[in-house]
Amino acid sequence: MADKKIRTIPPRWRRRRTVGDVRDAGWTLVEMVVVCGIATLLAAGSIPMITKTLGSVHLTSASSSLTSAIQTARYQAISTGCQVQMSISATSYQLSTQVISGTPPACGATFSNLGSAIPYASSDVTLTPTTTQVLQFNPNGTLTASGGTAPQVFTLVLSLTNSTATKTITVSGVGNAKVH
Repeated sequence: MADKKIRTIPPRWRRRRTVGDVRDAGWTLVEMVVVCGIATLLAAGSIPMITKTLGSVHLTSASSSLTSAIQTARYQAISTGCQVQMSISATSYQLSTQVISGTPPACGATFSNLGSAIPYASSDVTLTPTTTQVLQFNPNGTLTASGGTAPQVFTLVLSLTNSTATKTITVSGVGNAKVH
């Protein structure tokens, strides 16, 4: 074999490496500050959108919960054959049914609460009108005012206090609840 000459870099061209060499240290403080600033701006820009989305989710959840509770009260009246009342306040609802007693079972004149009051929404959802609404479902599924008058249409409006979003729940005289 012929002698091969191995090329080497002359010592004056070699770069000397030391422990504190800037080129091997990674990112500089300025680069890290710029990246943190950009991340902060992106996060700050998304907060209003997240807040609006959460408000919309709360409103949809409240209207769905209240509509389901109204339908449950109607079905309860149909299945038991007794009147069921639903009291809807600004923050919760309460179901009451006529007391069933005797042999054969008969509906009494008084109402008994079914459990405790159930909140239907978080604190950012309010009910309009603010007075307590009482819906009374008959055994045939129709709706009357708590005084026993003829079927009528109730309109419940749920509105968010922190935005302009509004959902309307309409309950017809035959007990159908719809969200608009």
